[in-house]
Amino acid sequence: MAGTDRHAVHRTIVVVDVEGYSAPTRTLPHQLSTRTGMYAVVTEALAAAGVPMQACWHGDAGDGVVVLVPPDYPKAPLLEVLPEALVRAIRGHNSTSPAAARARLRLAVHAGEVAFDDYGATSPSMVAAFRLLDAAPVREALTGSPGVLAMIVSGLVFDEVVRNSTTLDPATFRPVEVTVKSFHDRAWIALPDHPYPADPTPRPPDTPAPENASAGHAATGPATGPGTHARYDGPGPRGVHIAGDVHGSGPGITIGAATGDHLTIGTPPPPAQQPHNPR
Repeated sequence: MAGTDRHAVHRTIVVVDVEGYSAPTRTLPHQLSTRTGMYAVVTEALAAAGVPMQACWHGDAGDGVVVLVPPDYPKAPLLEVLPEALVRAIRGHNSTSPAAARARLRLAVHAGEVAFDDYGATSPSMVAAFRLLDAAPVREALTGSPGVLAMIVSGLVFDEVVRNSTTLDPATFRPVEVTVKSFHDRAWIALPDHPYPADPTPRPPDTPAPENASAGHAATGPATGPGTHARYDGPGPRGVHIAGDVHGSGPGITIGAATGDHLTIGTPPPPAQQPHNPR
């Protein structure tokens, strides 16, 4: 079988998706214009972050694109520069496009081992990136934002890059719990062009997140925009628990929306009710 003797290599995984790509008002000519604009803005934003598109492997996903960035290029600019560059490029595209060809994007950033074969690229890390991109909290964060971009990063990227950045403010990110099929991870959402206010609530990096959110108790998250809070029943940092299914993964396949999601909005518990649980 082709490719079975090929070793996986490390890549930073950047995935973007157009909000409302299949809306009834977006005809085929509009979709083609939107796709052209999407590739142009992603290429422009990557260049601003010091990453030429031609140096990366990229795969088409219909209403999105996945870009695998070689390890020669540092991850920090992909968090510190790329999102703001995307915002500028999207606004430039929208300013010269009819309403039905304008775009707002979701951006997911993850990293991990990737295997290449005769058909493209695949790995559990790539699947995870698509799961993050399609999670309900980041969809709802973009819906509730007046901006044009919502970004979700994996727990690994947040801990290794965001927490150690001299440019980014980790307190403007909001934690969510994403569970889809066998994938489970704490992820973090930010709105680059309409940031959440800095959250003073301490969240030790080694505090485990809850596995489930009971009815009437879920955690804070940006699911409905800044200032929205919910509660979960149990210790640990606040997050959003997603349980659902998707309809595909990997380059060339459009990921379907998660189903079976459940979120109850309430008031966050006081900090004293969130004991530290070291691993």
